[in-house]
Amino acid sequence: MQRKSIIIMTICLFLALNTTAQEEASVEKSIFGIQAGIMGIWANNEKKLSNTIALRSEIGFEMTGGTINDRKDAPIIPLVLTVEPRYYYDIKKRHSKGLRIDNNSATFISVKISYHADWLMLSGKQPGNIQIMPTYAGRGCIGKHFNYEVGGGIGYQYTFTSIEKQKNDWSFNIVLRIGYTF
Repeated sequence: MQRKSIIIMTICLFLALNTTAQEEASVEKSIFGIQAGIMGIWANNEKKLSNTIALRSEIGFEMTGGTINDRKDAPIIPLVLTVEPRYYYDIKKRHSKGLRIDNNSATFISVKISYHADWLMLSGKQPGNIQIMPTYAGRGCIGKHFNYEVGGGIGYQYTFTSIEKQKNDWSFNIVLRIGYTF
């Protein structure tokens, strides 16, 4: 009788450990999608670095109109290349409450690093710039493939002009996007 009890307990323990390992909350291994918002259109990819950190890379066209202190610039739409490490800090909490975490649906903080290329403009003639933008936002799912992001941030912008007129300034990031994940 003791032998059967030991075997049954061992099997139960093995099944419990396997079930727990499979239910671990984590960001997706890799997701690809497109998003559009009031400020532009982007194609993006998020690659898993750890259970709560993903590296987002994107390319798109993003409207800019200068910076907070310089609102005289006409709106321009340059090509933008972005790298953004994202820390989905509440993904485990959402999973434990039974909320959706598919397609990285969770609240995140990130440092968005963007390069607005001056060599491809859809309007205006403006120099390129680099922005470093700490951002706080949330991502959610609508159905299986659609998603949305809402949030914002404020950061630093370095504009490339002639050496005598290089410009550094504060800039802001409004995250209001809707997208499709493939």
